[in-house]
Amino acid sequence: MKLETTDFLVVGAGLGGLAFAEDVVAQGATVRLLDKGRGVGGRAATRRLGGSVRADHGAQYFTARGERFKKIVDQGIDDGWIAIWNRGLPLWKNGEITHRPEGHPRYAPPGGMSDLPKQLAKGLDITLSAAVNRISRDEQTGDWTAHCADDRLFTGKKLILNLPPVQLLAIAGDFLPEETRSGLQSIVFDPAWTLLAVLEKDVPGADWPALEFSEHPVLALVSRDHTKRHNPSAPPVLIAHGNGSWSRDHLEEDPAVIQNLLLEAVQKEVGTLAVQSAQVHRWRYAQPATFFPGAFFWHADIGIGGCGDWCGKETPVHGSKVEAALESGWMVGAEAVAR
Repeated sequence: MKLETTDFLVVGAGLGGLAFAEDVVAQGATVRLLDKGRGVGGRAATRRLGGSVRADHGAQYFTARGERFKKIVDQGIDDGWIAIWNRGLPLWKNGEITHRPEGHPRYAPPGGMSDLPKQLAKGLDITLSAAVNRISRDEQTGDWTAHCADDRLFTGKKLILNLPPVQLLAIAGDFLPEETRSGLQSIVFDPAWTLLAVLEKDVPGADWPALEFSEHPVLALVSRDHTKRHNPSAPPVLIAHGNGSWSRDHLEEDPAVIQNLLLEAVQKEVGTLAVQSAQVHRWRYAQPATFFPGAFFWHADIGIGGCGDWCGKETPVHGSKVEAALESGWMVGAEAVAR
């Protein structure tokens, strides 16, 4: 069954897609977002580990450098769903931990990172569990149709793609100009295996909310995730991200093996852990190592565009992953509405 054609169809309800949709809806356009997942936000993700225990197994925090996002963050703090988590993380290098001077705030919602996309998603038309496997375009009307794996069809006059480049090219690459295709093909993503561990006791002697790792053979970051929660009755939770090269080398490894390897690597650096339960999650497209040559792309002649953190190089906040994704969505929205 095909639903009513909207002004814009957005494939991917990550932060960039949500930012785009919020802006163009405010301009009076109709928008429908599709996402293959059970929730919005991509790597701004929070998982329940039983009872009241929550853990951010993707992005650990965000910064706010641009004026627009600062206003959102300030309002979120006033409303109580955003808090400052820290002002800079210690660095592990060559077996030593260096405490660095405090810098700009790192924010994390006490309810979990997924609260950010949930706030952006309020009032938007979003269809979840919609795995788009093909895109087509009507040559007479110019309308776009997203074909889902379960045979559902969704149509829009214009199309926005908020997907990892590999997935974007797979479903829509044939419609893109060569220059855009080439730019997307040049993007390299680092994967990440992530460990989520509920502990019986906190990390021995830890005085840090998280550790960033430099030149470690396995680890990129270890987080005492429970320090965000303001819930003293909840058990300690540890999150560990494998670094890009290690995760790529072990991308297809059995999850049980990965869990043991990550636990071994963490305990070697922070001490023996009293693990109550543990699991792992694989992010195939955790973060871009190289970027698209632009803050977004938009081809007004056929009404197709794209946005995401992989466009972050040309946004005003390059290096701030969460904010760069939002900026990319806001910028393509302004361009699409203006045209």
